[in-house]
Amino acid sequence: MSDLDIYEHETEAFTPAETRAIFDYEAAIHGSGLHDCFDSFTIESLRSHETEFGESETRSLLREHAGMLNTWYLAIDALLGDILTCTAEVTRYSTAASRYIQAAAADYHHTRQDFEHATTIWSLALLTGGAEADYPPPTRAVNYPMQTLTDEP
Repeated sequence: MSDLDIYEHETEAFTPAETRAIFDYEAAIHGSGLHDCFDSFTIESLRSHETEFGESETRSLLREHAGMLNTWYLAIDALLGDILTCTAEVTRYSTAASRYIQAAAADYHHTRQDFEHATTIWSLALLTGGAEADYPPPTRAVNYPMQTLTDEP
């Protein structure tokens, strides 16, 4: 469970409805173990899996992980609807809820990009018959002072 206090810093606290929606989301993603399945998901782990279980089983593993990412996406989509504060004057997200949603979405997108990157590298190596098909390292931003691409967002 995330430390929700960091999202409430210098703003109003989560409403009971927002807290309930966040707890539901956390249970679906972190409590179910779904998030943990991607902690060690790398090209090295894919190649090791292929060596031990074969190409067909590795393809099944990739499909299973893609399904988990879809479950994660649906949980964020549900969170977006459940956490919305509706009043007679306005329909909006509280500041704390906006911060939480942004962090949750960033975590999902970062994980999805890592999954897609590893899947692409693994697939290209299969097509060309070796690790020399490795894609360039994942990049998410430009580090202007160092004049480099970086994988840090």
